Amino acid sequence: MTFADLQSWLTAYVATYPAQHGQIAIWQEPLMACAPADGRFERLKEITVPDHALPQDLLPGARTVLVWFLPFKEPLQRDNARGGRPSLSWGRAYVSTNKLIERAGQGFKDLIQEAGGEAALTPATHNFDKKRLVSLWSHKHLAHLSGLGRMGINCQLITPAGCGGRLGSLVTDLELGDHPLVTAEQLCLLKAGNKCGKCIETCPIQALSTDGLNRALCYRRLQENYDLLMAPDGLPGSTQVCAKCQVGMPCSLKAPLPL
Repeated sequence: MTFADLQSWLTAYVATYPAQHGQIAIWQEPLMACAPADGRFERLKEITVPDHALPQDLLPGARTVLVWFLPFKEPLQRDNARGGRPSLSWGRAYVSTNKLIERAGQGFKDLIQEAGGEAALTPATHNFDKKRLVSLWSHKHLAHLSGLGRMGINCQLITPAGCGGRLGSLVTDLELGDHPLVTAEQLCLLKAGNKCGKCIETCPIQALSTDGLNRALCYRRLQENYDLLMAPDGLPGSTQVCAKCQVGMPCSLKAPLPL
């Protein structure tokens, strides 16, 4: 089992998923990267929270961290860019994509086990501390350290296909090598010293600034969005979405700087 084998499987799986599960085809071709589960991931405790889990906490003997990104197609992103509240299409896409990530993760695990290895998974969302409003297994930061992308001023991961999408990850005891997609230090225009900050200007509640994200303010808005829009549509309680800082940006559909 190689990284290329898993990459090919994911590409084919996402391409055929809509027809197999009666879904609208809202995803572009997925991206994937992996890295050895080495000392680089000790930085998780510095750039997130001191008690963030390490790969070996999920799987004793972990040798590789595998991360993947499912970028949304432009029409879905354009729909969510309108107005100050998220579109219902975005909320529905959030739910269906989390299910796709869950199924893809289980597919990866099955393939790895067939190859004689083991893998450990975490949920695509809501694996976080609700008091501190921080993730204890941050797909975004794992992807940053694995070279799938770089964190933007909007606190989203900017990949070669932009930041408008969803992430999944797993750890395995197979050795799959080091396969980054990004080696540049920054992909965010503002963080690289260029003029931008559109995500800061677009945030409907001014929760973003050059100093970071006001997590409490952002989370209250997500809860409001659920109560006002997503709950009446019958979507599950985890559908706490906004993503105005992810769509309609120079980094939404592609990386605005060299990789």
